[in-house]
Amino acid sequence: RVNYAKSSATTLNGDPEADATIDQVGCAKAGLPITYLGILLTLRRPSAAQLQPLVDSVAARLPTWKAWLMNKTGRLALVKSVLAAIPIHQLLAFAPPKKTLRQLEKIQRGFLWAGRAVANGGHCHVNWRRVCRPLEYGGLGVQDLEHAGLALRLRWMWFSHTDDGRANTDDGRAWRGLDLQFSREERALFFASTTMELGDGLTALFWDDRWLNGQSVRELAPALYQCIPKRRCKSRTVAAGLAGNFWARDIQGVIGIHEIGQYLRLWQAVQHISLSNRPDRMLWRWTASGTYTARSCYAATFHGSMKCPSWKLTWKSWAPRRVHFFHWLASQDRCWTACSTIHDTFTTAKH
Repeated sequence: RVNYAKSSATTLNGDPEADATIDQVGCAKAGLPITYLGILLTLRRPSAAQLQPLVDSVAARLPTWKAWLMNKTGRLALVKSVLAAIPIHQLLAFAPPKKTLRQLEKIQRGFLWAGRAVANGGHCHVNWRRVCRPLEYGGLGVQDLEHAGLALRLRWMWFSHTDDGRANTDDGRAWRGLDLQFSREERALFFASTTMELGDGLTALFWDDRWLNGQSVRELAPALYQCIPKRRCKSRTVAAGLAGNFWARDIQGVIGIHEIGQYLRLWQAVQHISLSNRPDRMLWRWTASGTYTARSCYAATFHGSMKCPSWKLTWKSWAPRRVHFFHWLASQDRCWTACSTIHDTFTTAKH
């Protein structure tokens, strides 16, 4: 049974009929924004002021009375396992404002280097962007919240392209069919991370998907792609386009010399394509199985960065964790000691 005394109802547009129904049910009325399953629900992107409770919840986890009893290695483990894990549930649903991410990173940075919520620049040994790199890239492995949110939200784009609408029920996923909005960075990363294994051509998009020898028509013929209406790019499948070379009818607008050259190359390329009876399959290029994982997507955001050749010597040796941390600081030239001053003084006195 539903306990209406503990329930609330919210209308999106203030429909009078909906208000009358709420009065008959007997539950309380609540206006947006509301919190459901720990996630803030609004009609627009949440603001930094609305996400302030998330920042406060992270700050409340700081063990201030034990901070001075912990060394930097212990504080690093706490940052990775607790402070960086709390915002994951929110990052899975939406992209927080930059201000909120900076506030969360400020709390993590202050606790790691100074044992408190805020640390000045003089207390921070290493730049935080370097700290958030994986170990093999010369960092400490602290999760970068911006990169982690980008990797987590790509799962919805992956499901929208690969899921058949069934989630262990006959009705399918509740969000299937909705017009999901994705940012330019999310679409660019997803496009660079996926390829289409062509089968019957009924689901692969002719103009947008990477089905032509691992590339898309947008990559092979960028000038010709500009002559295609957006509605055709989102609806024209490979099977429909190859049937009687129907894809050529999608070209509209003024066609110049560059467009004609790309058109001829595309015509020759599609003549060698043959369809089969098996369904199309989208492949994720960062895993051996071809299936999306958040871990592989997060690692892909650092693709192209320079790897540290000696990271295994630092973190995989049989030594206490605090020795690893000190070795890492030494490799970054961030061991703040007075050795250089003593050496200069000794040399001056000797002369």
